[in-house]
Amino acid sequence: MKIKVSWCAVIGLLVSHGSFPLSRANLAVADENCDRACLNQVADQYLSALVAHDPSRLPLAKKVRFTEDGVVLQLGDALWATAGALGTYKLVFAEPEAGAVGAYAVVQENGSGALLALRLKVEKRKITEIETLVARKPTTSILNTGNLTQPRSIFLETVPFEDRPNRAEMVSMVNKYFDGIEQGNGDIVPFDPDCLRIENGIQTCPSSTSSRLGALSCGAQLSTKIFTYIQSVSPRRFPIVDRDRGLVLAIVRFNHPATQQTVEVAGRGQMNMGPYSTWPNSTQIAELFKIRNRKLKEITAVIVTGAYKAPMGWE
Repeated sequence: MKIKVSWCAVIGLLVSHGSFPLSRANLAVADENCDRACLNQVADQYLSALVAHDPSRLPLAKKVRFTEDGVVLQLGDALWATAGALGTYKLVFAEPEAGAVGAYAVVQENGSGALLALRLKVEKRKITEIETLVARKPTTSILNTGNLTQPRSIFLETVPFEDRPNRAEMVSMVNKYFDGIEQGNGDIVPFDPDCLRIENGIQTCPSSTSSRLGALSCGAQLSTKIFTYIQSVSPRRFPIVDRDRGLVLAIVRFNHPATQQTVEVAGRGQMNMGPYSTWPNSTQIAELFKIRNRKLKEITAVIVTGAYKAPMGWE
């Protein structure tokens, strides 16, 4: 006669009789871990507390570091005091192994749309780090929150397990993008031929036929050297790598010393490099990359302009 055994029952008996290697300490640690669902919930809690102007709603650790646009602040300051309703656009991503979760969201601020990039560090289900960048029209040359109603579906897609590069490989692919900007060379970047980039709600590549560069792919744009007024991309950090979805969050600073304002572009002659090349400044950027088939498929970024080489608050 065959006897059916419930393994759940067997494990329960082993644990209760001390014969299974799960101690109470092990169970306590497991309970303290914050998985993807837990991290997503913490991000949602943050956004809800933000528009309620009430940091006390958050599961905060005893010591919490909070920055907005690179400035260390007390929770309750800056956007915490001015945020109105959330928009419909919200994109959440996470790296449970690192206790890290990020989000992009549109929020109303004193009657105008702003774009928030958020990074949270969670330890033992408590928030220990809060990093935010807020793109507002006075702090960036481009912003259109009206274009951001829902996240693009590609950022929500799960990558089959067998097609997922490891963390180091994903970071290396993204690092080549920033190297390509510094060198004015799109050929060294693993772009998908149809790569699309959106910055502060505005598509910046591929460019249209009506743009001053004409219709160019993301890689071809870099190779014109029109962006070499960005003389360095430093510092660079990669605090969240969501391997399940093929996403890498890079938080970087573009440094523009304003020592060059024009460049020779093949087929178009001498061209002005644009407004950021006219005075020393830097932009702090939270840039999210979608990797598919080991290529950079889509990019979305939140960009804030500040003083030249201003600290980012996490050096």
